[in-house]
Amino acid sequence: MRRRDFIKVVGSAAATWPVAGRAQQTTPMRRIGVLQPAPESDLDFREWRMLFTSRLRELGWSDGENLQINYRFGTGEAMSVGAMAKELVNQHPDALFAITSLAALALR
Repeated sequence: MRRRDFIKVVGSAAATWPVAGRAQQTTPMRRIGVLQPAPESDLDFREWRMLFTSRLRELGWSDGENLQINYRFGTGEAMSVGAMAKELVNQHPDALFAITSLAALALR
């Protein structure tokens, strides 16, 4: 490779470095806390979670890429839901979702 060609290659690469650096900057990952008073294995709630995450994907939010979803599952007892709600609130998520009114009261 001639010296002039080498300088062209290095010069054009150096000109694109600032653009590549700006392109790699990402927005901060958003966090959502979801409180489900029933166990994770509950089929009705499992279907709801799948619909929830698929709709988020349609809106451009993908768990693990630009979004972190923290689920907390209860045992169906009010006492366990309160502890789970406190744990979610202490994580300071950007949004909280309660699947039932029991969960909403506990998060409040």
